Amino acid sequence: MTLEGSESLGLRLRRRLEGLSVEVLLWAMSLFCVTMGAFLLVAPHHFQSPPYRALLPYGIGWGTLALASGVGLLAVAVLRPSRRLALGVHGLAALTLLILAASFAWVGGVTGGFIYSVLALGTFAGGLLPRGRRTRGDLFGFLMGVIATIAGVMMMAFPRLFQSAPYLIERRQLPLLGLVLFLAGPLLMVASLGFRLTPRVSWGIHLLAGAAFLALGTFLALPSRAWTGVALYWGGGAVVAVLPWLRQRLAALDTSSLRARLSLALALASSVALILATALVTAQEESLAEGQALALQSVEAGAIAQNVSDYVEMNGARTLAVAALAGRIPVAPVPQAALLAASRRSYPEVAAFRTLDPEGRVIAADGTALPPRLLRRLATVMGEEREPRIQIMTATVEGRPLLFLAAPIKDTGSKVAGLLVAVYDSAALGDRIARSGSRVSLNDGYGQPIVARDKVPQGAEPLPPLPEGWDRVIRSRRTLEREGVVAGFAQVKVVRWVVAVERPRSAALAGVRRGRDVAFALLLLVVPLAAAGGILVAGRIARPLHTLLRAVGELKAGNLESPLEESTITEVARLSSGFREMRDRLAERTRESERLAAELRARAEALAEADRRKDEFLAMLAHELRNPLGAIANASYLLEQAGTASPPMARSVAIIRRQIQHLVRLVDDLLDVSRITRGKVELRRQPLDLVEIVRHAVEITRPLAEAKSQRLEMHLFAESLPMEGDVTRLEQVLTNLLRNAVKFTEPGGNVEVTTGRGAPGEAVIRVRDDGIGIPADLLPRVFDLFAQGEQSLDRAGAGLGIGLTLVRSLVEMHGGQVEARSEGRGRGSELEVRLPLSQA
Repeated sequence: MTLEGSESLGLRLRRRLEGLSVEVLLWAMSLFCVTMGAFLLVAPHHFQSPPYRALLPYGIGWGTLALASGVGLLAVAVLRPSRRLALGVHGLAALTLLILAASFAWVGGVTGGFIYSVLALGTFAGGLLPRGRRTRGDLFGFLMGVIATIAGVMMMAFPRLFQSAPYLIERRQLPLLGLVLFLAGPLLMVASLGFRLTPRVSWGIHLLAGAAFLALGTFLALPSRAWTGVALYWGGGAVVAVLPWLRQRLAALDTSSLRARLSLALALASSVALILATALVTAQEESLAEGQALALQSVEAGAIAQNVSDYVEMNGARTLAVAALAGRIPVAPVPQAALLAASRRSYPEVAAFRTLDPEGRVIAADGTALPPRLLRRLATVMGEEREPRIQIMTATVEGRPLLFLAAPIKDTGSKVAGLLVAVYDSAALGDRIARSGSRVSLNDGYGQPIVARDKVPQGAEPLPPLPEGWDRVIRSRRTLEREGVVAGFAQVKVVRWVVAVERPRSAALAGVRRGRDVAFALLLLVVPLAAAGGILVAGRIARPLHTLLRAVGELKAGNLESPLEESTITEVARLSSGFREMRDRLAERTRESERLAAELRARAEALAEADRRKDEFLAMLAHELRNPLGAIANASYLLEQAGTASPPMARSVAIIRRQIQHLVRLVDDLLDVSRITRGKVELRRQPLDLVEIVRHAVEITRPLAEAKSQRLEMHLFAESLPMEGDVTRLEQVLTNLLRNAVKFTEPGGNVEVTTGRGAPGEAVIRVRDDGIGIPADLLPRVFDLFAQGEQSLDRAGAGLGIGLTLVRSLVEMHGGQVEARSEGRGRGSELEVRLPLSQA
């Protein structure tokens, strides 16, 4: 009896599990994967916390995988593909979550490992459950109930796992939160399995579980910067809280309708393209900023090295001067002691003076006590020199780093009569090399530290220690890789010492990372707007079809007066017009059966032809609107990131990247011309210096000129040229002129930019080149739209002929004029821009 009862209970539980709905799981996990994938791709610096250390080296791959998984789950939710394809997408999403679980488990995050493993297994199991039949339970709610139960048990049984520094929750509050989760978890599982509960009880259970998850994200995930946990607990908690209402809404959603599928296509096309473009641009910006930071650190290291060199040379000169004075008096204790005392009064920064005989014995002393062995060592080194010269040595005496400078004492016969030693405290040298926000280290090039100063602010990312022998590596002209650090190195020329200037990478890239945060915040705002726009557009496209479908239903019921909505879509309008005409003719010829039958056949053929044309157009439209340029850009970026096995392939990828940039510039110019002709461009005027605008445009164009071995010279006006204008548009004008000059000038040619004043209150900018020139017949219409000179068949280097049109339009919008001059083909050209200056 007991066995039969247990089997009956097991069968009932199995039926309950098989009857769970996967709709909420699909939508919730798709949004989770898309959000986390976009977050990691756009702002990867937020994933520096311990749970993601194992994942971060493969962050681009995991972010792309998460993004693809989220898009795939959305497609499964709307398109309802075959069982095998849906299972594959579920498996891809499960793999994404398992990788995340492994990353948490790698650093001892047992809770995160369990939770993401449960989600991974549940997501994969969702691909095995049938869809399309009536269900009572919900798989997502059941999984969240299991997660709440596991988390609650672990909090109560293993509280030490949650008492580390990152967590905000106090020890006495931990069992309380664990108890709430433990109580809410099983109740949520029961409610999600479809057991009959009153609406009030069901809503109470879901609200309690949602609040528990919100608390879990606030006290556990947020302090440790586990952003995936924040998204899961907060987002999942919100979904759980409104799960009864959400299930009804999703059950009523007709995902097989044209509106739903068109909405998905438009929303995904705009959102994914926006995410990938933002990720690509922000990654390039950070890479550029890191290169600039490294260059600045190297410049800083060179400046410090020069400072140290000047310090050593200055003190060496002092030591030589005192040694020269010592050679003019007897090398005896009394006169030498008097000289040393007087020299210390003249040079108070000197810690000690010593006069030694050639064997290293002290003749006279003044200042800090020094070990005799160091003095003998200096005398030995000096004695080994054929031509005695100043010697430099560093040593630590009683924990105090000292710098020794030794110079030969020569008598009146130019013979070495002794040795003068000047001792300096390295602390003074340390003050000279200290830099705010950086750690500066000075070594002798043989592994011996001389002095170091750490000015990294408290609370900043700690700098790891330099590896042992780092100065030998730099001195041998090898590179030294530093993870998480922006470092610059330089050698002190006089003594071959090595300087290292280090700064935390987070501090060096703080500006660009704030930009990435802003970009992600804008994505969170723009992507929903883009998705909403796609839904609205899809509804507008599909609404006439719904009206037409309703009219067909009315026609079947015998109502010939149902209104039809006008559509701006050609095919739909034709279809509506044909239907309207058919309906009118049908009403007119109801008494003429034979003519009605013939008319109906003709209209049926017309409708069939219109339907065929509609299908052909939609197929062509779908093919043409795949955004090939974006796809090529994404593919070339992935090829570039993946690396290439051969130089020809690398060159091919580089060619693709350059041509994509060229196409983007052409499209941008076309859009600008279109906006200007329609009056859609408004200048953002502000006070500016035209000289700085010209300088910036030249620096932007210089790499293009250098690539063609051209000389790009600029002769800027000595004073500022103030005016009121749009900085971006003026830079666009000058960049277009310079690009044209570089493009139509042969390699090795010259391009020259000159600025000055023309008529009163007017600035003049001239761009000259010695290129192919402008034919006389083209010169009067060179600023016309699509005007171009004679081109070869391959049109290498040619554009669309809109650059100068854009230049003229923008210059005239600023109240200026532009003029082109050329003496003919092969004689070069000159373009002159005149702009009004401000009165101030």
